[in-house]
Amino acid sequence: MNELEDLKGKVRVYCRIRPFSESEMADMSKNAMCVEINDAFSVTVKGRISNMYAFDSVFGPESTQD
Repeated sequence: MNELEDLKGKVRVYCRIRPFSESEMADMSKNAMCVEINDAFSVTVKGRISNMYAFDSVFGPESTQD
């Protein structure tokens, strides 16, 4: 099935949650994660209203560029 979708040109959407920068780690008020990784395919963005989003793949802050 993936081969057929590749031939048709299916768009894949990935999400990568970047790690905190050094300045964010030093400032405790900025050291709170506003995104919760539910599983390998979805995240919840926390705020006044929490929303869940689905992706083809989700990469957490510990993931590398490889």
